[in-house]
Amino acid sequence: MFSSIRLIRLTAIAAGVIWFWCGCPAQTASAQNHVITHVKVIQASTRSRSVDPALRQIVPELESVFRYTGYALLHDKTLTLGFQQPGRIHLPDRQTLVLTPARSQGGRIQYEIQILKKGTAVFQTRVLLKNNRSMTIGGPRSGHGVLLFHITGNLQ
Repeated sequence: MFSSIRLIRLTAIAAGVIWFWCGCPAQTASAQNHVITHVKVIQASTRSRSVDPALRQIVPELESVFRYTGYALLHDKTLTLGFQQPGRIHLPDRQTLVLTPARSQGGRIQYEIQILKKGTAVFQTRVLLKNNRSMTIGGPRSGHGVLLFHITGNLQ
């Protein structure tokens, strides 16, 4: 009887050691995952034909989707975010863009995107972005045009 209790204790200790050495590194590795998120906030307008030189590379993409003639870069920001960690970018009209990488699945990053005004969400959506790719989404009216958000995500 004494030896069977001792055997159970040793088995429990061994199982704990195996779990620690096999389970914890996997959890630590997944906890270290982060997403490099690059965001260009663009003022698009039909009142101008001017294109910001910093946007020349993406203008063909913008023109294939949107019908604007002028593009000005308002912000160009890179955020290093963990999953469920929001990143914030200040926008005109006292608004804030909040981007949160929610999860990754099948080589894609799911972002939750909100625009806040006075702390209240005035816009929200979710997008699924292929890893190392970009997309541009339309945002609210601003000035004589609209804001566009060119987002690139890279899992690290």
